[in-house]
Amino acid sequence: MRAAPSIPRGFTLFELLIVLALTGVLIGIGVPGLTQFMRSNQMTAAANDMLAAVHLARAESVKRRLPTEMCFSADPSAATPACDGNGTQGWVVWVDDADPDATSANDNNGVINANEPILLRHGALPTSAMNLVTKPAGNAGYVAFRDTGFVKVAADDLSGVVICDAKKGNVMQGGAEVSTARGLLISPVGRPSVTRNVNTIATNADLLNNGSCP
Repeated sequence: MRAAPSIPRGFTLFELLIVLALTGVLIGIGVPGLTQFMRSNQMTAAANDMLAAVHLARAESVKRRLPTEMCFSADPSAATPACDGNGTQGWVVWVDDADPDATSANDNNGVINANEPILLRHGALPTSAMNLVTKPAGNAGYVAFRDTGFVKVAADDLSGVVICDAKKGNVMQGGAEVSTARGLLISPVGRPSVTRNVNTIATNADLLNNGSCP
């Protein structure tokens, strides 16, 4: 006797609806977490890049025995960038002396002049979901190092930057006192460091002016 041929079966409409419903739930749970994870990584990368820029400026000032500076620029890719940015467009590190063997009125004047070596150009922050707060406010992220590696004028130079999550601000995330924001501190002697401590970011006199991210 011949066996009856098997009849192929597919999904029923009910089974398909169950699969679609479960997929929707998983996407609803996973996408916000993935988005926040990616934003957190972007903020960490931005803070580390800025930290590296300050380290570079300080190290090169000692190495070259020349004033070396960092500032925010609205167009860091320009042939001669200006210190006119708010940090979101990027920053530059340069040697404020075009020719160490000749004296010029443009030496150590805090302005990027033609022929002054630009050591680093950093482009814009990767997302508009980041805001920056600087202390003191409105100095275009300017920090200058003497040839000794010390900050040139501690009262006028940048003492701190907070990179804020535009949606969350400075709140705890993923553990006690771990902030969604990043704080970059520059000590009076020029040593930079990054913090993610919520209380430090909110209360340190060299970081936020009003205790909160915009």
